[in-house]
Amino acid sequence: MNRSMLPWGILEEEDWRILKDLYALAPDCAKFLSRRLRLDLEETRRRLRRLESLGFLERVQGRFLKKKGLRRPKHMNHPYYELAREARLYLRTLLFEEGKSA
Repeated sequence: MNRSMLPWGILEEEDWRILKDLYALAPDCAKFLSRRLRLDLEETRRRLRRLESLGFLERVQGRFLKKKGLRRPKHMNHPYYELAREARLYLRTLLFEEGKSA
């Protein structure tokens, strides 16, 4: 399997939790991620910025977010992050392989 060009080997457990959460629930902001994952808000922000600088994440562009489960588009008044394409494809393969072996 091609592990892509992203530095997967340097990720910590909390980084993996953030990436898997964003894979499952799509774009979100630091506040809601930190609540769901029970991480400190500042730590979550720091990790999101780091993951973005490493190429795992991209900021969602625009002012409104259409997200599954919302009745109407959400106004984005702070940064929302989503997986970069390369990260999403690798996680899909990784999680699919885990599901097959379970």
